[in-house]
Amino acid sequence: MRVLLLLIAGGLLLSTPATVHAQLASDARTQQVRTPRVFLDCQIRFGCDFDHFRTEIRFVDWVRDRSDADVHVIVTGTGAGGGGMQYTLDFIGLREMGGLDDQLTYTSHGSDVQAETRDGITQTLRLGLIRYGVQAGQGRGFNVGWDGIAARSGSGPGTGEADMGEPLDPWNFWTFRMGLSGNLDLQETRTESRLNPSFGADRVTEAWKINTSLWANFRRDRRELADGREIRNDMNSWRANVLVVRSISDHLSVGVDVGGNNSVRNNQRRRVNFAPAVEYNYYPYAEATRRQLIAHYQVGLEHSSYYEETVFGVTEETVPLHRLQVQYRAREQWGNAGIGLESSQYVHQGGLYNVGINGDLSYRIARGLEFNVSAGAGWVNDNIHTPVDAIPDEDILLGRQSLPSSYAYEASMGFNYRFGSSLANVVNNRFPRSVRGMGGPGGF
Repeated sequence: MRVLLLLIAGGLLLSTPATVHAQLASDARTQQVRTPRVFLDCQIRFGCDFDHFRTEIRFVDWVRDRSDADVHVIVTGTGAGGGGMQYTLDFIGLREMGGLDDQLTYTSHGSDVQAETRDGITQTLRLGLIRYGVQAGQGRGFNVGWDGIAARSGSGPGTGEADMGEPLDPWNFWTFRMGLSGNLDLQETRTESRLNPSFGADRVTEAWKINTSLWANFRRDRRELADGREIRNDMNSWRANVLVVRSISDHLSVGVDVGGNNSVRNNQRRRVNFAPAVEYNYYPYAEATRRQLIAHYQVGLEHSSYYEETVFGVTEETVPLHRLQVQYRAREQWGNAGIGLESSQYVHQGGLYNVGINGDLSYRIARGLEFNVSAGAGWVNDNIHTPVDAIPDEDILLGRQSLPSSYAYEASMGFNYRFGSSLANVVNNRFPRSVRGMGGPGGF
């Protein structure tokens, strides 16, 4: 496991000898030994095992509401080189610890198993919280140790010390992945099977980002009707993509996106697109896990070969198009928010366009009360792939094809309210969901 713990000594405990003495002796804000209260705000889908954190980190009290906390920890993540993930942990001091802010990162390797990633995040979280434990007067309760790090090859010139620069990489930052998955569902009146092979190769550095992927889906579906008739719904799907991005500055990137796929639903036997693009982020990319305001513009060509003749009287065509996307996202102490605008247009006919807008908000209104809302709308006028002949009802019912629509809207809204004990220290793993008969083959 390749771990990057960017633990700057001044960001933890050891900025200057005077600072250490003041913290261990407890400054004016800390008059007695107490337990700092921590509110965990995890913004990543995988890696935040709250039960594990509570079990392994016992010198803090975990609380359910930010208004009860001395420390607000925001965890975000983004893709890193080698197929790994870089997790950013922002520590924000509240109340008496206001102004004691910090940031640590942990980077997992693409070959790490879930337990290794979980333990790495736990260790980073533990190290980040030590500062607040010391500030709360717990300094005498910590024992600091050092296991050491294996020295990299080479030595610093004239220093006699191990060179801590970039390690030698025989793969030159390239990572590869191959996968094969499938499923089989056999019943007396229905048979369904799927096979999904995949391949990918990536190279990520500060200057370059290269992603390639290939995926296929082979589906076989047989259904028997009440009158004894048999309906088959066999489909083969595939998609491939190559993305090459060059970093120009902290705010600007350029690249090219090449992709291809087929889609029975969209009457496309083969679709290939080539689109150079430029992207500008108002905020530095280093802050992208917390906030971003991105404008992304691409212009290129799209070639399509159709299963059936389209409403424009063609079975194959190459057309120019351009696309603009603007997106703002923020992850702050009060919650999360995001809004995005996307528009595309076929250049050869200005009336063929697609415009969409979407947004979401999760806002902490008051103690225990949270408001969530999301909405999206799209106006579609670029269905150049629609077949000229009527779509059979059987294909619509089976999901093979769908009737064209000129618009799409969706929205959701809700409130969450929680009250009672603010502490969340206790972990009880009895009767887990996985053993309580919550699903299984045939609904067992």
